[in-house]
Amino acid sequence: MKATLDLVAERGYDAVTVDELAAAGLVTKKTLYDIYGSKQAVVAQAVALRLDMLIESFGEQLEGDGLTRLLTIVRKTCEAVLQTPELSRALAPRLVSSAEEFHLTAFFERLHRRAIILMKAERQVHAWVDVDFTARSMMFDQIAVQNMWAGRNIRDDQYPGFALLGALRIVTPLARATVRKEIVEEVRRLQAGLSFGPEPAADG
Repeated sequence: MKATLDLVAERGYDAVTVDELAAAGLVTKKTLYDIYGSKQAVVAQAVALRLDMLIESFGEQLEGDGLTRLLTIVRKTCEAVLQTPELSRALAPRLVSSAEEFHLTAFFERLHRRAIILMKAERQVHAWVDVDFTARSMMFDQIAVQNMWAGRNIRDDQYPGFALLGALRIVTPLARATVRKEIVEEVRRLQAGLSFGPEPAADG
């Protein structure tokens, strides 16, 4: 699984062949097909294992109320993306078309959805909030932000801010008055420090 992700990061998803994946895994091409059925399934399994590891590492750092946990999840996810930028950029388009297969939906179920449930229990958001719809909306928004970053329309240092802004933009109309002012102030702060634009060109 690690060899699969290393190959995708180095060569890009489309350029990597099943033969290369089999060789990296020290198995035959037939064995790989017998077990997984396709190149995408191999890569999806590797991504799923990586996401499971992230969930475990996040769990140790999630404290506070539901909103605090949600924003911590967004920040930590951005940190993980930026730790492996080549891999994250190579996989970004696949997350749009195959979120279920790449286990991204399960990732949001286990982290973001739980945070939203906690927000509802703590009366940070209204009782009428549809948790599943909100979590799915947040997933689509976060994928969109990551794809803007992957396409180099958002700088690395601005990516976490845009991701946080996206999450807060979804939460704001759902929030009760007791926390809405705090959320709106954070939105204003983020907007004041963010700007669209590509990474600056390197000198020389």
